[in-house]
Amino acid sequence: MKTRLLLLAAALPAALLAAEPPMSPPPAQAPDQMAATPAQPAHVMYDAAQLQWGEGPPALEKGAQVAVLSGDPGKPGPFTIRIKAPAGFKVARHWHPSDERVTVIEGDFSLQMGEGAGEHSHTFAPGGYAVLPAHMQHVASTQGGVIVQVDSTGPFQINYVDPKDDPRNRMPSATANP
Repeated sequence: MKTRLLLLAAALPAALLAAEPPMSPPPAQAPDQMAATPAQPAHVMYDAAQLQWGEGPPALEKGAQVAVLSGDPGKPGPFTIRIKAPAGFKVARHWHPSDERVTVIEGDFSLQMGEGAGEHSHTFAPGGYAVLPAHMQHVASTQGGVIVQVDSTGPFQINYVDPKDDPRNRMPSATANP
């Protein structure tokens, strides 16, 4: 009796899947119809070699690269990015207006988090994970180089505690003479 129940339990999911009609892609829409259709969540799949790396945003020091996996970090809503930083890279004490979930993909990654008596630090290896609540001050760095994945809610902002640490404040003025 137990054997029959086990066989039935094992076969039932397969039978249900086999009975399900195959999914077909939605019909193609003309470009003007696409603009009027509300945005649908995108199905996203990447192999690491497929990622398109670009220069990091001006709020990060030169040398950082970013790949957007899903969403748009510049707009309201969820997004996932990967940040690649070279050996010796550091992001001075800063905070974000929304929670940040960080997973170390490759390399070493150090965080100094909190303020005053609540300050603490940790160095993560690949697979390490940290949740940084909104407005938590932290410093991020790597000794040997790192790739981290960041999941958050946009628009993505980096607010430096000390304005002199913000790379955007060291950028030459567009009206300055060369």
